[in-house]
Amino acid sequence: MDYIPNTDEDIQIMLKQVGVRDLVDLFDTVPQEILLDDMQARKILKSGFLGEHGMTELELKSMAAGLASRNKVCKSIFQGAGCYWHYIPASVDYLVSRGEFWTSYTPYQAERSQGYLQAIFEYQSMITELTGMKFSNASLHDGATSLVDAIIMAQSQNKKRTTIMFAGKINPIYMTAVATALSPRGFTYKHVEPHQVIDNLDESVLAVIACSPDFFGNILDVEAIARAVKERDPNIIVIQCIAEALSLAILKSPGAAGVDIAVGEAQSLGIPMSFGGPSLGFLAVADTKLLHKMPGRIVGATREIAGDGIGFTLTLTAREQHIRREKSLSNICSNEALNMLRAVIHVAALGATGLVQAATINVKNANYLKHQICQLEGFTCMNDASTFNEFVIKVPESAGERIAKACEAQDLLGPLNLGTLNLEWKDMMLFCTTEMNDVASMDRLVNICTEASS
Repeated sequence: MDYIPNTDEDIQIMLKQVGVRDLVDLFDTVPQEILLDDMQARKILKSGFLGEHGMTELELKSMAAGLASRNKVCKSIFQGAGCYWHYIPASVDYLVSRGEFWTSYTPYQAERSQGYLQAIFEYQSMITELTGMKFSNASLHDGATSLVDAIIMAQSQNKKRTTIMFAGKINPIYMTAVATALSPRGFTYKHVEPHQVIDNLDESVLAVIACSPDFFGNILDVEAIARAVKERDPNIIVIQCIAEALSLAILKSPGAAGVDIAVGEAQSLGIPMSFGGPSLGFLAVADTKLLHKMPGRIVGATREIAGDGIGFTLTLTAREQHIRREKSLSNICSNEALNMLRAVIHVAALGATGLVQAATINVKNANYLKHQICQLEGFTCMNDASTFNEFVIKVPESAGERIAKACEAQDLLGPLNLGTLNLEWKDMMLFCTTEMNDVASMDRLVNICTEASS
């Protein structure tokens, strides 16, 4: 249904009906210093073409369509870096648009929220199944903030330690979020190669974060890292940070690898790219000791007092825990419930077999494109391990800019120029493929790279 704004006459009639003089009187209980100046907003609106001349609905739609047509729509996307182009079954959009799911407010009243509570419970079950961990919460804001929460959980186990060690390449956005959010806590950070973890351990290390797949797409031997760390010092918390949730369908699970906390980004599961957000953070833990320090909401299943019926309710935490400001274990997670719902519907639609098939296609496409590009003169793969659906190529000097321009001209979103993020990554590009990239589009990209190098 099209939105039709109220005229001045409509507003006056409604104000008279409720017994107030003007719009400001409707909000007389709100402090004036935080109120938007409605009169000034009206002056701005009326000073424009729309306010001065007006438009018919047909003219307005035509103008909006003209503005929308200026958007660049890519036929194929080869850029990932934390936000991925995946197929979303039609059932996801249909089911989440049902009226039952129009609110994602935290369901404190269990007797009125059984449907949403069950959806959250199914999501938690899905995450524990994918990660191989014992417990999951009801979703978080995004992958970066889920890592922040994991570090805070680790600190709760040993408050005297302050060093966080990163093994593998971490997404710069994740690192910025960690440094910003945790700046008052006095942490120090070490970045090491996976084989250097043990040599850099000391009594100050609180947690080792194994990024796998990491920002360059490398798949680390997380099990070997976790085993070595625990043998050296059982008190160090091992966290696996997963940039691409779909990889969990075919890689060894964090639980099987022996990590304490698994976190990451689940945007791949039924959530569109949407210009980079919103997304969905997941967090799962291996034992009850960490469960009681988990942020956000946790839904549990219970049986009715009389009968065999199953009921769902928020559990393990009191409502007051969510409103204790800096002492709270909670954070912004209730607004992620809609994305959580998309993820659980997406996984249910694909099933275990479908997830494995999609993940396998991602790997095959990435290997095909990587092989083709590495045949080109001057193009070198920078990955020192197996990859999932992303990989890094060092290109000839200044070829990156030519590749980007040629991709745009052919309606492709090309690989990410890593030199724009870090000067040490000059002339390096991060390529990504998913099940959405067909052979024809990949071959077009290879041709672009060929021409850019000459």
